[in-house]
Amino acid sequence: MSRPPAKKRCHTNEEDIREFKEYWTEKFGMIKKDNKALCILCSESVVCRTSSVKRHFETVHKNLSNVTEQERRELISREMIKTKKQSDVLMKFISGRPSSNLVAAGFEVSKVIAQHGKPLSDGEYIKEAWLECAPFLFDNLSEKDKIIQRIKDLSVSRKTVKDRILKMEMNTTDQLTKDLASCKFFSICVDESTDITSSARLAIFSRFCRDDEVCEEMINLVTLPERTTGADICKAVVNELSIRQIDISKVVSVTTDGAPSMIGKEAGFVNLFAKHVGHPLIGFHCIIHEEALCAKAGLRELQEVMQTVTKVVNYISARALNKRQFRNLLNEVDSVYKGLTMYNNVRWLSRGFVLKRFVECMDEINLFLINQQMSYKEMSDIVWVCKLMFFADLCEHLNDLNVKLQGSGKTLDVMFDYIKAFEMKLGVFKRDVDSERFRYFPNLKKYINDLTKDDKTDCQCLQKLFVNIIESTVEQFSTRFASSEN
Repeated sequence: MSRPPAKKRCHTNEEDIREFKEYWTEKFGMIKKDNKALCILCSESVVCRTSSVKRHFETVHKNLSNVTEQERRELISREMIKTKKQSDVLMKFISGRPSSNLVAAGFEVSKVIAQHGKPLSDGEYIKEAWLECAPFLFDNLSEKDKIIQRIKDLSVSRKTVKDRILKMEMNTTDQLTKDLASCKFFSICVDESTDITSSARLAIFSRFCRDDEVCEEMINLVTLPERTTGADICKAVVNELSIRQIDISKVVSVTTDGAPSMIGKEAGFVNLFAKHVGHPLIGFHCIIHEEALCAKAGLRELQEVMQTVTKVVNYISARALNKRQFRNLLNEVDSVYKGLTMYNNVRWLSRGFVLKRFVECMDEINLFLINQQMSYKEMSDIVWVCKLMFFADLCEHLNDLNVKLQGSGKTLDVMFDYIKAFEMKLGVFKRDVDSERFRYFPNLKKYINDLTKDDKTDCQCLQKLFVNIIESTVEQFSTRFASSEN
């Protein structure tokens, strides 16, 4: 026989009545706000129930359980006074009084924190630093006390910084939407990559004219839930532009990284997006990405050098003990460096930086490997070291070109001028190697000059290899950027 349904109990206990109790303020540091209990100690909202309020106080602020009741009341009283002052400051701002300067200053602090990617709680740290240096910095000013008081009144708590950053984000989003709505046409740049958490991220940038100024703004950084096919990327871009009520028919060109999912003839993003736009689009391959591909393909014959360098760097830097011992060795010889740079295949400039640091710390690396009784035969091979020196010098030239291409506000003709100028430089590099002057390869020149006459003979066989590598790099640039000449 089934049991009859249990009757609901009628809750009449004081614990379950959701009304704010006045004694919560003195005992637990709670005030009433929007039909909830707000903790003045941590600004967290709690349901108006005695059990919830008590549990919050005993778990979040358990450090106060060890103090006496009198000390607890004094602490809560001070926090109440502080909360009232903050409320008064806000009311002054709302009423248009001079305290608006404090709000403006708070927004500037929040903007700096956001731009530098620092923790939101750094606002209190910045304020503390100001208060410590203010008595000395404004010592000779007659209104020193007023200035210090103004700094004390500045609200830069974690929650305040967060709210102001969100407000600035909403404001910049509204400005971008209005700018894209007012312009006649604009271009977009789309780049998909995987971050450190293995999540697929899609960055969408816009380029448009505002009066006589060319502007470049990021529309959004979208997370792709599963696949990264052309259809998924197209859907994400269309949805993002639709949410912001941006007319996609104004898009005239699209820049991508040239991946199959982006420029595929049938299922590529550019082709699918053009169908949504309703007219043909001008497709561009990212110039900086093409330059990086030229460098990678042109220097393929030196890949074995990079593999050995990576092994040595990982042996020293990826092991905690070795890393500390190598750092001590660098300190003993008064080196300007504290360690080696590890290689990251994703970052365009990483290879050049790794090789440069490796070459500059070559003597210390050899000494460390001897002390560790670790042998890499390539490190004592003259031919291999010559390749390393040439590799490091050429990568530095390629890194210089990459840095020149980076940055906002660069037009297409300026970037192509950098590319064509570098192609001419490669011709100069080739003649420099042919003549064995090595004027543009300082590391290689220094190493060869320090060799004996017999050892220099062994290096002469590499001259043809170096010329071939430069010619291969020239061919890569000529092939990939041939369209720029039209």
